[in-house]
Amino acid sequence: MSSTLTFAQGNDDYGIYYVYYNTIVPVYKTLYKIDPFFEYTKVVEYRWKRSETRLVEIRKPRNQEPSVILIHGIDPNEINGEWTNYKNYFVDTWKRCLPEEYGLYIFVYPSLDIPLEESAKKLVQEIQKLALSTEQKCFNFYAHSMGGLLLRYALQDSGFRNHVAKVIFAGTPHIGSPFANFIVMNKKILKLRNDWDYLKMILISANSVGIFIEAPNYDYLLYGREHPGIPETVEFMNFASVIKNNNDPIVQNILRTEPFSSVVMIFLNSVSRVIFPEGEFTKNDGMVPLISATAFGKSEIFEGFDHADFILSDIIVKKAIEFFYTIEKSEKAVLEN
Repeated sequence: MSSTLTFAQGNDDYGIYYVYYNTIVPVYKTLYKIDPFFEYTKVVEYRWKRSETRLVEIRKPRNQEPSVILIHGIDPNEINGEWTNYKNYFVDTWKRCLPEEYGLYIFVYPSLDIPLEESAKKLVQEIQKLALSTEQKCFNFYAHSMGGLLLRYALQDSGFRNHVAKVIFAGTPHIGSPFANFIVMNKKILKLRNDWDYLKMILISANSVGIFIEAPNYDYLLYGREHPGIPETVEFMNFASVIKNNNDPIVQNILRTEPFSSVVMIFLNSVSRVIFPEGEFTKNDGMVPLISATAFGKSEIFEGFDHADFILSDIIVKKAIEFFYTIEKSEKAVLEN
């Protein structure tokens, strides 16, 4: 799909994941053994190849403007292969929206079980090598979801910060998400709830279609977990979104982007109203509460959009491009079409 930079470093090891079956039907997937909250008859162990940690060149720059570096978030489907729909959609949207003369790269890393601190060190190394191998010394970073937390770790390196032009944290759970707490907790505790059967169905269904897989790195997303701060010298913007109960923006959003992802996010938003019937968590993008995505201020809120739209929506990506660059009137007209 894309060419890999020759200076990329390999992470060529394998991991293990487990599938719980009820007779021949797969019920639930995890990266570690759990105390099952569902009926099952056997557990089967599978090997999966972790992504090679590297910077992938999507398009070489043909101007002197800072290239865009994309950083993906946690990707539950990478156990099935590196180039998932998530990463492909992410790249395709930016290729479609970013004018051809601007450079474009994506930082790929094993998002499920390799510590973010380790991946952040790799990001620092890759950006330093890119700066040495090109005439560009500064880059714009568009970090989606957990990718924003990874970037916050990298930003602690003063040498790395010298290569940062602007940053957008898109749907980043700066102070975590209660959905992550819900994923990693001992589910048997929930049996005390009157709506346990409904919640059990939600968990199994979401896991089976690849919305999540229980994995160590969800710990980074726990609500209330602290991460390194954003240095004052970094020019950044938070992109956040809120799913509305109005049918019109929901329908328009489904028509504008990839339908399955939008429907899933809307569904999870409705689930949040069951789990958290009152309070600040009900305002979310289907994954991340508004209060978390807008932490530390400097935010633009997209009402009627969902968590997946940060990689799918031309509207949001074109707003990011406007933030990154001083767009001439002729180019702005192209972006608006």
